[in-house]
Amino acid sequence: MKKKLAFIINPISGGISKDNFAELVDKHINKNIFDCDLFYTQSTEHNKELAKACVAQQYDVIVAVGGDGTINNTAKYIAGTEILFGIIPLGSGNGLARHLHLSMKQEEAIKAINNYNYILMDTGLANNEFFLNVAGVGFDAHVSWMFANAPKRGFWQYTKITLAEFAKYKTRKYQIKVDGISITEEAFLVCVANGSQYGNNAFIAPTAHINDGVFDITILKPFKIHQMPQLGARIFNKTIHQSAHVKVLSGKHIIIEREKTEVVNIDGEPLMMDLQIDIKLIPANLKIIVA
Repeated sequence: MKKKLAFIINPISGGISKDNFAELVDKHINKNIFDCDLFYTQSTEHNKELAKACVAQQYDVIVAVGGDGTINNTAKYIAGTEILFGIIPLGSGNGLARHLHLSMKQEEAIKAINNYNYILMDTGLANNEFFLNVAGVGFDAHVSWMFANAPKRGFWQYTKITLAEFAKYKTRKYQIKVDGISITEEAFLVCVANGSQYGNNAFIAPTAHINDGVFDITILKPFKIHQMPQLGARIFNKTIHQSAHVKVLSGKHIIIEREKTEVVNIDGEPLMMDLQIDIKLIPANLKIIVA
């Protein structure tokens, strides 16, 4: 019996055209294995409705086609089920897809689904908000908010915002409890990472693994403005964890307390949250297709 496969497609993610996506699926999916349905999202809420409907209809495989927001808003309904989750990375950063070494070429990512290879990955909850890749406070959350409200998308827009805000952003004081052990830190950012990177090969937690049962917590402490280029280089050459300005911890249950209510970066999307962010790891919670 053939397996039921659904694609949930964000037609505007990353500023990348999906006009020929149906044609690519028809060409590259093994029709001896799969019966395919394609669904196009009209909004974030419609994305969630489609994901819930596909789970209810007991598809064997559900694939998110888009960026980190599309991936999150699809996977949250698949986690904890026997359904396989797949990614066709067509967003601005594609952090989780890059961590998984998935191809950035649509046809190659589609072909990978035919192999039906998957692993069980951990997921997270931040004040009960689901995430797959990262949950962060501080500068990364601030940039995600600026990017979400920018007139354009894409890598260069994100880079432009990051560079413009880097020199202006002020550190914050955080109380951080990791598996019951508390510390207080003045920090530029605190990233609770399941995967290794934000996206575009910017590695905020180079040693993180999505199936090791713990988060990597990267705390970037205050630094001088002239040290910014070196820190930027370290993020891209996978050595940020070796910087004297970085503290790295690991744990399953993280509580972050801050002095004022601000946005939190949840898989690249900015969400306003309370002074306290309670982050929990859910082990081996999602069957995700890998190359």
